[in-house]
Amino acid sequence: MLKDTIKKLRTEQGLSQDELAERVHVVRQTVSKWERGTSVPDADSLVALARALGVSAAELLGESAMVEKKPDDLAWETSLLDERIASESQRLDRLVRALKWALVGAAVMVLVFGLFIWLPNQQFSYTIWWDSVTDDPDYNKIIYRLDGEGKSIRLFLDPEDYGRVIGCAGEPGMAEAMSAAELLNEPGSLDALSERANQAIEAMGGIVLRHELWLPAASREDDDPTNDDVPYSVCFYADSDDQDIPWP
Repeated sequence: MLKDTIKKLRTEQGLSQDELAERVHVVRQTVSKWERGTSVPDADSLVALARALGVSAAELLGESAMVEKKPDDLAWETSLLDERIASESQRLDRLVRALKWALVGAAVMVLVFGLFIWLPNQQFSYTIWWDSVTDDPDYNKIIYRLDGEGKSIRLFLDPEDYGRVIGCAGEPGMAEAMSAAELLNEPGSLDALSERANQAIEAMGGIVLRHELWLPAASREDDDPTNDDVPYSVCFYADSDDQDIPWP
């Protein structure tokens, strides 16, 4: 049997299990299992073992030994090989399944991250540029219609000078047109940037409906205490002959 052949050749060459294990690049316990018949070497180990013992792999298995083997011995060694092959196959299957789940998990994470970035830009207005002066500025709201839908752009106003725009926010899709209209360059006068916003909207194929000036109630000369916390809007139309903004 293979286990007897390994032990016999090792003993004949005066090698200990540790020395043989070092030559085959395995641990001593592995050599012990081979010689006790509780395990058999795989193909690579078999070649290394034959080289370490100074014989060929065929000689290690031995045709004469094969002839002398009893059917029960052959069946036993075959079953060990079958078990090893089955074990390796199961390990490979587990590895493939783990890799598949890892790829699925990575794809889900990419999808979630993409939605996290994409959805806010699809559902909400976003700030195009901002020269921060106040956290809650007043603004001029330009309402327009594009592809049959009502939309808006906000020009945020300097609280110290309502004629100066300090920021701009619009819905996704307007950034390119607003850039072409030089609306994204820097803060400027409300009159000039309002006109550029109109140009950007028209460049996108939209129609400007009106402008609304939104101011906090605290900025109004209103003695009615019920209106202290109520924002209000003053509207003027972009196509009006009088483009002066009706400041309060």
